[in-house]
Amino acid sequence: MSNSKPVIALAGVGNLGRYICEELRASPNFDVVVLSRGAPRKWIQDLQVPVFTTDYTTPSLLSHLNTTNATTLISFINLTTPTYITIHAALLSACRQSTNCKRLIPSEWIGDIESHPRKPDFYATTRLPFREMLKEQEEVEWTLFNMGWLADYFLREGASYMPPIKDEFPVDVDGWKACVRGSGDEAQSWTCARDVARAVVELCRADEW
Repeated sequence: MSNSKPVIALAGVGNLGRYICEELRASPNFDVVVLSRGAPRKWIQDLQVPVFTTDYTTPSLLSHLNTTNATTLISFINLTTPTYITIHAALLSACRQSTNCKRLIPSEWIGDIESHPRKPDFYATTRLPFREMLKEQEEVEWTLFNMGWLADYFLREGASYMPPIKDEFPVDVDGWKACVRGSGDEAQSWTCARDVARAVVELCRADEW
């Protein structure tokens, strides 16, 4: 990798990660690489983003972080079981041991973690324990994204990289159905996935988190 620009490493890139990968690739300020268990998807190949195969153990991750001179590691590995902790502990350990990668964004990306830090329910046994691990160390800067619902779920299927979540999102556009939760008077807000990606790029440019 070229040393002229900071390198951002993306782990387990999925649907939201695709937006972030595209925005980082388009940015003149960064290079981007992808860490993945399997073969790269076609859209990653089309973007000409380097892909490094990993089993998500600390030695494997550390090797790739040092080889690419990555400065920031962003995870999209969304698991609902304690395996989330195992993998993210390895991500954190690799960052702590790496030469340059001293920033980490773990995979959260949903919910209102300020008002409801334990929601969805599986966060209590996955995200909360890892947040404590992050707080107990000082070598690696970290942050969490608190963005609530994505506005993309209002779009018809195929109009966004984000697939419909009809059993979770209160509006089913394709099915012409909606569910009013609570009293109906509570304030709500939504953020476009592309805007989240652009915010991540700006965050990566910040001097401090």
